[in-house]
Amino acid sequence: MPIYEYLCPQCNGRFQKLVYGFRDPEGLACPRCGSTDVRRAISRVAVLKSEESRIEALADPSMLAGLDENDPRSIARWAKKLGKELGEEAGDDWDEMVDEMLEEELQRKEKGEEAETDEEEEGTASSATTKKSSSRADDLGWV
Repeated sequence: MPIYEYLCPQCNGRFQKLVYGFRDPEGLACPRCGSTDVRRAISRVAVLKSEESRIEALADPSMLAGLDENDPRSIARWAKKLGKELGEEAGDDWDEMVDEMLEEELQRKEKGEEAETDEEEEGTASSATTKKSSSRADDLGWV
């Protein structure tokens, strides 16, 4: 016995119905407004991938399409795609963690640009500061 989802155009309601067989039951009506003008909706489906197919997807060169290692937003988009491919192994809070790291990186970059602007205005850019900022330029907080 399948469970079908239905949409009601009258009240924009969505409901489910356990159906005996594969036909819509007689007298089917929206539980919210009572309208009989309901339509069967297409339900979401989940597709399970084997570990082998997930690894193949990660090895696909298109995973790296549009990736700019100097752009934190590009890295974050890639990391979120990676998290989707990893599924449960990445953890439920993967996207939140990526967003937090992106925000931290953007703030750090912003502070670094402000510091560089101040130094350029003063005309005293020390080589130690330059070395320190260049050594951290690629560090996005990934462990």
